[in-house]
Amino acid sequence: MSKKSYLKRGFKAEAERISNNFRKDIGLDIHDHLCAFKLANFLNIEVISPEILGIDDKGLDVLMGNTKKSSGWSALTMTNSSDKKIIIHNTRASDARQQSDLMHELAHIICKHEIIVPDGIVLPSYMRYYDKSQEAQAEYLGAALQLPRECLVWALTTGNMSKREISTNYSASLQMVNFRINATGISKQVKYIRT
Repeated sequence: MSKKSYLKRGFKAEAERISNNFRKDIGLDIHDHLCAFKLANFLNIEVISPEILGIDDKGLDVLMGNTKKSSGWSALTMTNSSDKKIIIHNTRASDARQQSDLMHELAHIICKHEIIVPDGIVLPSYMRYYDKSQEAQAEYLGAALQLPRECLVWALTTGNMSKREISTNYSASLQMVNFRINATGISKQVKYIRT
């Protein structure tokens, strides 16, 4: 079963509206780059690096995927004692990956996803467990926050940008640009797309 089948009817259109509305609320044009750090600040969500938690270099290497034994951690959201959301993210990842990871975490918060832990699974207090529907929502909304459909249409037509230029201009990976072009059906709308 594909991830998109986990999205409820109308969620994709709602994700595009949410992304467009945040750009307007922050004072950006629809085709402007929305930095994940700026969105987090707008939402009053603190974004911190794991270095400030006092983890030594060896521990950071394992945590951030710099060793053969690590899986390459990206980001997680915690709630502090004041019930405020805090996102801890991998500062050693590329800028495009950091933007994507933060948008994904912000999407979980925007969607008000709750921690759901199935019976028999014990997680540390800082870990999250989301069901497939919530992960699909965060994946789609996070990607829409980074590259909304209207922004891509503008970049490919009025902006006459190639996929590589879109990637650079919007701090997104080429993989994310391709995902969004395919997920939004833009390739059917725009006849010629430069790589």
